[in-house]
Amino acid sequence: MVLNKKYSASTLPEVLIAIVILSFTSALGTSIYLNIQKSTQPFQKLKAADIATYYMKESEQKHDYFDKSFNEDGFTIKKTVSHSDIYPDCLILKVSVSTKEEKKICEIQKMVHAD
Repeated sequence: MVLNKKYSASTLPEVLIAIVILSFTSALGTSIYLNIQKSTQPFQKLKAADIATYYMKESEQKHDYFDKSFNEDGFTIKKTVSHSDIYPDCLILKVSVSTKEEKKICEIQKMVHAD
């Protein structure tokens, strides 16, 4: 008995073209992913600035002039209070926001009158 069945297979040029297409699409996907990662950094900075402003205003309204540390939304917020060298009746209120890895993202400070 003779087999008269034909087998079809891919040729070398077809395989090479498929490899080129896959390489191109994976490179394109990687560059898109990296651009998305880069665009989240400004968003984190804005969010950190909003959090720092919120805690600064809250401290002023409640007259809470003590060193404290908070954790919120994946950020570590440190509020420090020190006396001013120039004006003895004023305090320097500093709020810094950093990531969990202690990378400082935002820091604001304000001079307030000590009541």
